[in-house]
Amino acid sequence: MKKFAVPAFTLAEVLITLAVIGVVAAMTLPTLIAKINEKADSNQKAVIEAKLIQGLNMLDLHGGMNDTYSSTAEFVEELSKYMKITAVCDGSTKAFTECLPYSELNYIQNGEQKSIELSKINSASSLNLPTGGEKDFMNPVAIVLGDGTPIILSYDKKCISDPDSVKVDNKQIHSCIAGIYDFNGSRKPNLYGGDEHTRNDLISFNGAKLEDSYIEIGGVKIISQAKVPTGVSCSDYKGQPGYNINDCYFNNNNDYWVGAMVECNSQGGHLPSASEMRSIANELLVNGSFNEINMNKLGLTGSDWYYLWSSREDHAAFSLAHIINTSSSYGGPWIQYDQPDTPYAGYNNRDSSLFLFICIAN
Repeated sequence: MKKFAVPAFTLAEVLITLAVIGVVAAMTLPTLIAKINEKADSNQKAVIEAKLIQGLNMLDLHGGMNDTYSSTAEFVEELSKYMKITAVCDGSTKAFTECLPYSELNYIQNGEQKSIELSKINSASSLNLPTGGEKDFMNPVAIVLGDGTPIILSYDKKCISDPDSVKVDNKQIHSCIAGIYDFNGSRKPNLYGGDEHTRNDLISFNGAKLEDSYIEIGGVKIISQAKVPTGVSCSDYKGQPGYNINDCYFNNNNDYWVGAMVECNSQGGHLPSASEMRSIANELLVNGSFNEINMNKLGLTGSDWYYLWSSREDHAAFSLAHIINTSSSYGGPWIQYDQPDTPYAGYNNRDSSLFLFICIAN
């Protein structure tokens, strides 16, 4: 019987083929895996947002979006009737870390990675959300959805919505809330911002941002423009951590100096000390003239005189205020601020609503 030779690959040919396959795989697999991950991330984000949209639309249809809520936590309590929320952390009675599986969030700004502690995301301004105007977002809370997704969100107390306009096919998260959710849970990188080469699993919606929101003047980080504080009861805060109050002015229930401290604390800041005000003043008043750019940054426009509350309490009835005189009245322009060696730097009644305050970052 005649035998025929069976064609076969040589060992060298097999090795070369395997090498070529390996090179092709090495070139294509990373791109393929990246596209698979991108698709999976996109689907996960779509599922999370669909749940939010559905719950918010149901609340809106029942007329609950425009109700008068005293806090974001109160709004979330109503929202929980229409979607599964397993935990709520308001940042005071329950720390954000009890709802989120980490103690800080990472973000990229101007190519630099930064981080912010969860305890400092305690105000709308810390999420770069507007307050006091047409939109007035309240302090955020952290929640956990039924699928384990953690979300930090804030409610706009000036929210106006028409239940009749709610559409079944709506694909937008309702504009009455804003915040950030983490579709990746406790898995790293827990990162916000960056570029297309960075895997960002902290997703913002409706304008919320994780980035520096302070104004820097003279090396001092200022987290709010000058405004009038709300008067509060001094006795409610005396002795509490973070409030250096020696005495209350005849049990005054309308103490604006304490009110300024309350608002600064809620924003994760404090009233300016003498040294901080001195650093700011050196950049406000230069060679006998006011720097209009820095004055505008602080919101100090349209008046000759400004009084800014200091962190120092002089005695029960008075606190120290930094006085800014921009006119020639009384020898201006000048700035007078609290100094240890100056017996008078602007003693002002704490029950006066004429004085402004700015908050300094802690």
